[in-house]
Amino acid sequence: MELEIIKHNGRVDAVYYCPSLEDDHSHRKPNPGMGLQAAKDFPDIDLTKALMVGNRISDMEFGRNLGIHTVYLTTTHPDEADPSDTRIDAVFPTLSAFAHALK
Repeated sequence: MELEIIKHNGRVDAVYYCPSLEDDHSHRKPNPGMGLQAAKDFPDIDLTKALMVGNRISDMEFGRNLGIHTVYLTTTHPDEADPSDTRIDAVFPTLSAFAHALK
């Protein structure tokens, strides 16, 4: 992933993951530990301007637990995108469609 991003003139400052399979681990989604760690590691991150873009409801719950705006991509789990779900702020069919909407 990182090599592809760099190949297209992008950059990755850090990658966060949780090696634990325990649901109560602070870094296991939907718990906010990874996001809080990133905010600590990069003090310029303003969580009031952050987005969580993902294709799982656990991604949306993670975003909610951080208090950030959530964007659900229906690429692999279209049935989970219930418009009345308050955990989802916006829905897009693909990452590309979301990126184009930002222009």
